[in-house]
Amino acid sequence: MRSALFALLTVYQLYAAEPLPGKPLPIDGFAHLGFRVTNLDASRKHYTEFLGFEQAFDVGTSAYFKVNDDQFIELTPGLRVDEQVRMTTVTMLSADVKALHKMLRGLGLKPSAVAKRADGNMGFALPDPVGNHLEFIQYMDGSPQVRDRGQHLSARRLSDHLQHTGVIIPLPKLPEAMKFYHEQLGMAEFWRMESKPGVVSLVKLIVPGKRHDIIELMVNDGELNRARIGSMNHINLVVPDIHKAHRTLMERGTAKNFRPRVNAEDIWSFNLTDPDGTRTEVQDLTKIPQARFLEQKVNGRDAYVLDNGWMRVSLLRGGGHIAEVRLQSGDQKKDVNPMRVPHYPTIDPHTYQDAKDNKMYGDSPHRLLSAGYMGHLLCFPFYGPPSSADEIAAHLGNHGEAPVVEWKLGKVEANSAGVTVSYSAELPLTQYRVERLVTLPRGLRQVRVEEWVENLAGFDRPMQWMQHATFGPPFVEPGKTRLEVSATKGFANNDEFAWPRAGGVDQRVMRADSKAGGYTPLLLDRKRKEQFFIVSNPDFPVMIGYVFPAEGNSWLADWQENQRNTEPPWNGKVIARGIEFGNSPYAEGLKKAIERGTMFGVPAYGWIGAKKRMKTEYTIFLWDAGAVQDVRTENGIVVVTKQ
Repeated sequence: MRSALFALLTVYQLYAAEPLPGKPLPIDGFAHLGFRVTNLDASRKHYTEFLGFEQAFDVGTSAYFKVNDDQFIELTPGLRVDEQVRMTTVTMLSADVKALHKMLRGLGLKPSAVAKRADGNMGFALPDPVGNHLEFIQYMDGSPQVRDRGQHLSARRLSDHLQHTGVIIPLPKLPEAMKFYHEQLGMAEFWRMESKPGVVSLVKLIVPGKRHDIIELMVNDGELNRARIGSMNHINLVVPDIHKAHRTLMERGTAKNFRPRVNAEDIWSFNLTDPDGTRTEVQDLTKIPQARFLEQKVNGRDAYVLDNGWMRVSLLRGGGHIAEVRLQSGDQKKDVNPMRVPHYPTIDPHTYQDAKDNKMYGDSPHRLLSAGYMGHLLCFPFYGPPSSADEIAAHLGNHGEAPVVEWKLGKVEANSAGVTVSYSAELPLTQYRVERLVTLPRGLRQVRVEEWVENLAGFDRPMQWMQHATFGPPFVEPGKTRLEVSATKGFANNDEFAWPRAGGVDQRVMRADSKAGGYTPLLLDRKRKEQFFIVSNPDFPVMIGYVFPAEGNSWLADWQENQRNTEPPWNGKVIARGIEFGNSPYAEGLKKAIERGTMFGVPAYGWIGAKKRMKTEYTIFLWDAGAVQDVRTENGIVVVTKQ
């Protein structure tokens, strides 16, 4: 069991920490952290090529790698492979090292004499109560640190702030260590953690100085080994965007198969190690809210709501539609819900009664879908209209049975990683079962949907399986709303065309003419492992996108409606743009898809085996608006490459 105790303030309150009583010591954060290494060339490659720090200068055999004009990482060769401790020093900066020395002696401490160091700076040493080596120095004119100001500040630096480090403290020595660091050195405690009730494992203390650097007392209550020591005596780097930092390291190629996670302090972090096993922790100090699950009314309908404080996703019980995907920034335009919400009142389609509801929704096979249609719907086991009068008589409507039945809530799990919800539906008329597992991680603006279809019949059969993401006003506006997609070609005006231009017209922007519409099937890029599309509007600072596996999703259709359909309940008032992807090019119904067979040499429908269960998945994301070149996922995180 692990619990976190907030002593004075949270990470967000860190910069408002109250100073301790008395005259503050003239300490201004870290000057450098020192480590011994077995192979300086290998370590140099790690800190320069991977982390992006330039080697600024040498002092004797030690190499100094620059984080900013005041902070460095010192690496000294000579570590034996059987040695466990790599950290050599925690060195802090002072504007007046002689005054600091006098004040520390006045507190009863016994620092070494102030002396000139090998680098030309004045300083002294002061071990803590358990022997961790601390130094305090003042940068002097002519020292390599002063001469190097403004230089070796590479744009490749992963971070420009060495924020904290860890020193190992045996648990019985914690009271002595707290007296030394807290009472005598004036470091304010702001956070501590227990490995189990009553057993402290970590204490965080703010180092005096404008940067608010931090010393972590890594409290040990067991055996130490080389790996554990390397983890505890660590380097911490702060970045403004943890995901950008992660992508940068992935692109540099040194580290693989690691990803950011929300830690016990509710902030993003990830860890990596140098060639000798010394840990570097990278953190983004943005506070991450807890994720939660709610059952609420959304546009008058029962909904299962996932909320991580940054993004909100609503799933309708009636029809399973994804009715809401929006940010929660407080900016009205940024928080727009791009999904289509009908201008007319909707109902849960599984409650539909012809005698009562046909007056509102009409009497066509589309009435069941129209009654509950909102946002993203699942078209299954067919796409388009029923194939025969017999199917219509059996109460099947447009786009199959999945979008008009009740989807029942299954397992809900909200934890430190995010919130996950399962919901599912039985399709009694077509003998299928459908299920979704929807995961909204903490601290991300993306939601992952895993989806299964199960054939309950004892025979193989054809099927169409399409996702129908429908967007509406105000996000959708004719002549403005734009589509970017990983397509290669399509079919329009009875002719094949290379995406994005057909007949000399750019197909990405929604056509502007009123009382019009269209449907354009697109073949997705067969060379890609993942496909994507993004929908944007220049009047809004956010865009919505999907990324999904290429396997099983050969087709995408761009459906546009601008007040053309006059049948109830649309009544010539609907403006919408539907982006529909899956295994079929046309919304023509299953029988016609089978008769078509293929298009561009690619199957126009799929097959499912007897009693078989099949899976697809997709991730929906919200991103800052801008021209996009590519979208992909890395370790489950969406990466958008802008032009």
